[in-house]
Amino acid sequence: MQYISDLESGSSPKIRKAAEAIYKKKLDGYCTYLVKALSKEIEKPKAWKTQCQLIKAIAMSNCTDALTTLRQLIEREYESTILYKELGFAIFILDNTEALNLNFLYQSLAKGNELQISGVCAGILFKKIIPGKEDIKKIITGISQYTENEGAKITPRCYIAATAHLWPKEETIDFLESCQESSWPGLIEISNDALQGKASKIKLI
Repeated sequence: MQYISDLESGSSPKIRKAAEAIYKKKLDGYCTYLVKALSKEIEKPKAWKTQCQLIKAIAMSNCTDALTTLRQLIEREYESTILYKELGFAIFILDNTEALNLNFLYQSLAKGNELQISGVCAGILFKKIIPGKEDIKKIITGISQYTENEGAKITPRCYIAATAHLWPKEETIDFLESCQESSWPGLIEISNDALQGKASKIKLI
């Protein structure tokens, strides 16, 4: 447990470096320390890089006990809006450690925070989620409106297009063909691969 002292240090750079190591090495046993560190770091507006690393480490360490804390945090307001994406990703990942659970996805779509929705959709791609046909229709309908500044940012439909090669073609073909009209060449490539039933080589996560 070599990273405990760094996580408890109160130093954002040390905490960030420790969280990054835990994340990359997929280390277990740090959940309590990661959550405690996040609870303190989240109060530092300029420490968003450290906050993001802590959230990623919590997600990759299967810290399901952190779900209550993460759900509380995602309802707060942040200047560093990237936190909504990281929190959305982590909550979805932890919600789906044992069985498929799309409740948070639908809560996010209803809330309408694009970055939070992007985080959830990144989780769908990461977990290679294959929902039922009705859920696929609802997901595609829910995320298709988010096209602004595509390429400058990774929109929710980029993640869903990258997942769609795993889904029934009849449920995704219209969506993927609409992605072919994107202003971002990357999404055109991703959707073209999905139409051919292939995983994209473009890394979104």
